[in-house]
Amino acid sequence: MRDESYPKAAVQGLLPPEHTVIAFIVLINDLDVATSYVKTIVQSRVEQKSSGSKSNPDAQSTPSSDSSSLATLYPFNNDASSVMNALRSMQRNFEAKTTELIGDGIYVLFKNVIKPKLRPVVADAFRDVDYQLDEEEAAVSNAYRTDAEMLLDRAEVGGGGGSSSVTAASEDAVQYHFSRGWDSLTKPIARLFTDPNFDKLLSIMVSYLSEVLEKRIWSYYGRMNELGSVRLERDVASIVNAVVRGGGRYELRDTFVRCTQICLVANMEQDEWDEVQAVERDGGGVDEGVEEEMEWKIDGNERVRARSLVSRRL
Repeated sequence: MRDESYPKAAVQGLLPPEHTVIAFIVLINDLDVATSYVKTIVQSRVEQKSSGSKSNPDAQSTPSSDSSSLATLYPFNNDASSVMNALRSMQRNFEAKTTELIGDGIYVLFKNVIKPKLRPVVADAFRDVDYQLDEEEAAVSNAYRTDAEMLLDRAEVGGGGGSSSVTAASEDAVQYHFSRGWDSLTKPIARLFTDPNFDKLLSIMVSYLSEVLEKRIWSYYGRMNELGSVRLERDVASIVNAVVRGGGRYELRDTFVRCTQICLVANMEQDEWDEVQAVERDGGGVDEGVEEEMEWKIDGNERVRARSLVSRRL
């Protein structure tokens, strides 16, 4: 599978053919299903032997009434125990090998198929977005965002009805463009993959997405004001919400902690920022005015850099 079945593009620079990708996903699913089946079969035999031993201490010397039990099939000496240990060892080795193959296959699928499509999703979401806002533009943006989010919620509840209204009302909304691109990328694959395999792929995708999103945030250095930084923080939060909602896993939020902390520092009031610096100077202790010390994922230099993202502070 590692050589002949990997999805590869027929022409350099293009994506692999769809039928090749689907066939490769089927192979990965076969490994996952085979691992589950082997584990179930082995456990059914081992647990049967274990339960028989607990209920009857003389089970090894007295064959069980169940004709399929290990004690019945291997009644001499410690043959049943030897077979049980061999089954467990076989199951562990098989699972270790298939887990390695599944991990390699999912990474190749991400690298060759998903990764080239994921970065443009973020680029399209932030296309033509300006974070140099005045108060009037910020007010219009807030009202516009509220209407767009309401229409998105109605479209989800209504099963996709009114999509034209959503498109018109959220034409420039980061949340809308990202959600559309993210769903078009993940939903077809989610329908093909088994749940465990899709969870593994999703973890890799979200990790890469967080890196791309962080680079996007840093790219706005000196290109946004205070009102724009508030909008950026909301846009980042909407992307995180879209990923969590689509993946159905709340713990995916933890992958974006660096992104959210950068936006948090950029939008801090001056007194809050002074408290953060004071805590850092005191060696990380918590002052009386601070309710709880934050577990920072960005270091001190990155916090100072994040604080400097905004080009002008009123």
